[in-house]
Amino acid sequence: MILKSPAKINLFLNIIGKRKDGYHEIQTYFQLINLFDEIHISEISSSGVIFKSNNEDIDPNDNLCISAANLLYKKICRNSTKGIEIDLQKNIPIGAGLGGGSSNAASVLQGLNKLWECNLSKKDLISIGKELGADVPVFINGSSAYAKGIGTEIENFHVEPKFFLLVYPLINVSTKAMYEKFSIGDCITDINLDNMHENIGFNSFEAMLCEEYPEINSTLSLMRKHNNGYVSGSGSCLYSIFDKEEDARNTRELFPREYQTYIVHSLNKV
Repeated sequence: MILKSPAKINLFLNIIGKRKDGYHEIQTYFQLINLFDEIHISEISSSGVIFKSNNEDIDPNDNLCISAANLLYKKICRNSTKGIEIDLQKNIPIGAGLGGGSSNAASVLQGLNKLWECNLSKKDLISIGKELGADVPVFINGSSAYAKGIGTEIENFHVEPKFFLLVYPLINVSTKAMYEKFSIGDCITDINLDNMHENIGFNSFEAMLCEEYPEINSTLSLMRKHNNGYVSGSGSCLYSIFDKEEDARNTRELFPREYQTYIVHSLNKV
């Protein structure tokens, strides 16, 4: 079984409060893009889960792919006696705010639902996915969407197709750490489907990221000098929005060669 696991960018991220359980209330738009990890899942004769990846920075014993497999097995599929091997071919940068780990978890849940013949509905899988992370449900849903609450209250909504230049300044930013350090201050009171277009690019983490990481600050400044520049999620990946792919490719030449850059386009559904 071969699964394609897409990345996302946040066209805006508005943190509006913190709940008693430690989660933050947010408003965001998840834009799926055509940057994919590839996951190979196969049954093996021994029991348990074997994980391998082309990325050595991923802990083979503690990652969201394994967590997703173990959670589904524990909850639903105990009748499966065969183990599985998960081979993750990682293309989405880690710690970039592109949702790669959450997307991988969603893909594993969907793949094993078929392989193990669990017959769970999308709604059931989303409910399980929430236990793995707030971004997992939108990937199971498989559509670009507006989201609120902790990010799991999803409303499918498609915006005009665009091209994006992604710039990854080789910085791994921990989403958990960013939320733990974040203090509720200035925010846009409410971003909804009626006013979201005028708030494209707003990100509550931007000031903190620019203060903590000079590379992010300088890269954003360069992007905005020549076009536009925004932060995805909790960082560190930055993006510019274009109507034409050619313009994105021309702008790409402005950035240091050591940075990872990608030209992608929006996806409504996967």
